[in-house]
Amino acid sequence: MNITEELKSYIIELGAADVGIAPAKRFDRVPEGHRPGDYLKGTESVVTFTYNLSRGAVKNLPSSRNEYMQEFEMANRTLSEIAHKTARFLEERSFDSLAFGPEASIGDYSRLKGDFSHKHSAFLCGLGHFGVNNLLITPKHRAQIRLASVATTAKLDYDNVAISRECEKCQKCVKACPSGALSSWKDTYSPETGWTIDKEKCAHYIFVVLGSKRCGMCVQACT
Repeated sequence: MNITEELKSYIIELGAADVGIAPAKRFDRVPEGHRPGDYLKGTESVVTFTYNLSRGAVKNLPSSRNEYMQEFEMANRTLSEIAHKTARFLEERSFDSLAFGPEASIGDYSRLKGDFSHKHSAFLCGLGHFGVNNLLITPKHRAQIRLASVATTAKLDYDNVAISRECEKCQKCVKACPSGALSSWKDTYSPETGWTIDKEKCAHYIFVVLGSKRCGMCVQACT
């Protein structure tokens, strides 16, 4: 078993649902300041992995809002631990590594934007494509997932970029969004790069209307 196979097996054993790996050069079109090499000098590879949310907590929204929050937080905690242990796994083999957790960084939290885009990385790592809801859609769990990533100086075996296919454009997520943040998707949505939703409307609904409780209706509409 080579290091890539060992690494993937280790991540799955830690609880991840799926894992993909991409070379750092695939991120050349990412805006400066958000490329893996901007945070870890000498980055050669990016490892991104998924963790699926409980169906019960998602499908019964909005009545299961509190339970969804618990599931959301536990998923993030699990992903943070997996990312931490994955980086340690690689550093123990003499490869500098940096874990990117599933939540936005503190400085960008109100804008729902982190240092590194797990969704774009997941597409480049072959894990799925973007939906109209601007979430990653995976073959097995649809949008019912959370993501985390690790940048590393290790040269690994790489997965192919995800097969680009349009989501069904059923617009269930657009209709389900209580803030109207998904209304302008037409002519801007791309299955490869997603699109920029109205983050101010989304953030206002989460942090003001719901008092910082996660909404999840766009996830619930795509399960």
